[in-house]
Amino acid sequence: MEMTSSILRFALATYFMKHSGRPFPYHVHDTSSWPSASSTSSFCPTPTAALCREDENELSSKFSDVVSTHMSNLRQLLVEQRLEEWSKGVMELREYVATNGLVGAFVTLLVELLERHEQDAVSIVQVLEHICFEKHGEPSQVFDQMMDLIFQALRHCCENKNTAVTFWLLRAINSVVDGLRQHQEQKYTASPQHQLQLDNPAMGEMITRMIHDCLAKSGSAART
Repeated sequence: MEMTSSILRFALATYFMKHSGRPFPYHVHDTSSWPSASSTSSFCPTPTAALCREDENELSSKFSDVVSTHMSNLRQLLVEQRLEEWSKGVMELREYVATNGLVGAFVTLLVELLERHEQDAVSIVQVLEHICFEKHGEPSQVFDQMMDLIFQALRHCCENKNTAVTFWLLRAINSVVDGLRQHQEQKYTASPQHQLQLDNPAMGEMITRMIHDCLAKSGSAART
């Protein structure tokens, strides 16, 4: 059965109606009812640390549930080749995590999803890639932070020999680097002297060496 154009909002509306009994506002870009980082402090009106931790855990659980639902619907949009709606959904997700200071929590959650649902890894990697870029290919406002966090996650997975997640994070990094290179070529074709340092041989060797070291630690070289 084909999804309606408001499926992303509908999923979130369903979630909040079940958990709070209040309807979720139906609007394409309205994320006002999504959990936010700033909500955490308001959850602690008393000095009881245990209650604060309990409320923070509830917020984290809601964030995980909402974003997981959103990711599931994005995956379905890809399956149905509804690319314009998918792109809008990714943009909305990026604005939400950036505005609320949840980029770190978002990357952590996606790494967990990669570990638990490897069958959905391709769509998760595509979201990671497109979160890093705006509609016309320029790096997004969260590009630097996303890449730093993805590399941190990659290093952690290598140290813990998490081969599967390591493989998919490398795929994500490769896709992002390729997207950055394409943007560079389009923007600086007429001015090669202003090219970014992405083509610097020393930098390329450094990245390659780091990836090889990571692969060696994780034992995932055979998969690539």
